[in-house]
Amino acid sequence: MSNLAQAVVYYAKKWMGYSEANGKFKEIIDTYNTLNPLPRGYKLKYTDEWCATFVSTVSIECGMTDIIPTECSCERQIKLFDDLGCWIEDDAYVPLPGDIIYYRLGNKDSGDCTKWANHVGIVIGTYEGKIRVIEGNKDDAVDYRYIFRWDPRIRGYGLPDYEK
Repeated sequence: MSNLAQAVVYYAKKWMGYSEANGKFKEIIDTYNTLNPLPRGYKLKYTDEWCATFVSTVSIECGMTDIIPTECSCERQIKLFDDLGCWIEDDAYVPLPGDIIYYRLGNKDSGDCTKWANHVGIVIGTYEGKIRVIEGNKDDAVDYRYIFRWDPRIRGYGLPDYEK
């Protein structure tokens, strides 16, 4: 794992325990709102969904906004990764630490997920067919999720160019 990918994982883990229940999640939103200009000119509210905001905040903290796009919408963040040539939708891909994973939670379909992504996280690692992810706004907190690599809810991956 590159040093930059390690930094992304480190900064993501730093937010563990931040939640809506203890009010600490507001620091994540406040950090995102320091962007100047704000993506689409939209200042995030504490009542908004904040999973993509979490990924953006980690990007801001690491000084990597040029390779991990900042956005508060999963689909818009996917478009930005695609614009950078760093988006992949391939069920055979084995994600690496520091990759950004997008999925459609609640998707009951089998097969390839092509629907609107509604959640995102940062890959911590892949072990025995499971992906360990850290997410913001998972049950209103920063927490881990384990998801099978072939889970039909996975839409794809943003692959930051850590070598850039």
